[in-house]
Amino acid sequence: MILIYTAIVLILAIASWLIQRRVARLERKFSQAAKQTHQVALEPAFKPGTRLDACQIAKRQYQLGHLVQKRDRVEGKVHAWQAFADRFKGLTTRVKGWKGKKLPYTFGVVDVSCLLYAIDSVGMSRHVNLAQAWRWLMSLVGHG
Repeated sequence: MILIYTAIVLILAIASWLIQRRVARLERKFSQAAKQTHQVALEPAFKPGTRLDACQIAKRQYQLGHLVQKRDRVEGKVHAWQAFADRFKGLTTRVKGWKGKKLPYTFGVVDVSCLLYAIDSVGMSRHVNLAQAWRWLMSLVGHG
């Protein structure tokens, strides 16, 4: 029972760590995209003393628009993964809260079902059945 609970908590902890790593990686990617976008946005559109070239201005605007789209897409991913990480952390906290409450009952049922499956798979089901156990119990009580 405790072994199953510990394995589940360990799996959830590893998954939570991996999710947090993903969020941190996306945050770094967003920070880089935002910094690059900010640098391009602050560059002067033309150098002093040169003619205004409409093509160069259009190219710069296109590059800036592309960088903004990239930044916004990464920002959306960061928010989505952060929300998922928060929900997953809540799930992990709830499972860890089972330790003194639901753990004995929940995993007791799992233990009994695993035991019954093992009895059935070994081929002992014809020797161990509920009808025989009931007759034996009634014979002990004296009703039968």
